[in-house]
Amino acid sequence: MSATKTLISVAEAAEILGRSKSTVYAALNATPPRLNYQDVRRRLLLREGLEARFARSTRPRIDKPQAQALAPKGRTTDFEKQWEVIAEVANKTLDPSAWLAPPWSAHQWAVLAGTIQVGMEALDAETKED
Repeated sequence: MSATKTLISVAEAAEILGRSKSTVYAALNATPPRLNYQDVRRRLLLREGLEARFARSTRPRIDKPQAQALAPKGRTTDFEKQWEVIAEVANKTLDPSAWLAPPWSAHQWAVLAGTIQVGMEALDAETKED
């Protein structure tokens, strides 16, 4: 009778571990299994040391580092620097006397968008030279 008190179901194990039943089943069905049934026929787990066994099998591995995203090479990361280059091109291209306070016409918006595009191309050319 004491043997049945130390054995628990997957639902009880999930509740003890604070995880879902599917997580416990995934640990049981993994190859190799991260958790094992104590009583395979009745599908019961050993209660003693369950938390330690589960934590040991699911802890982050220092010897298997996660892949880090690579920073794009040749791109200026300074946001202000990027807009300074675009503004420099825009100041050379646009006539400030033609630009009054908004609202602007569709033509003025198109010119502004085109100027920003030219500035971005100049920025790309500048970063490729570096």
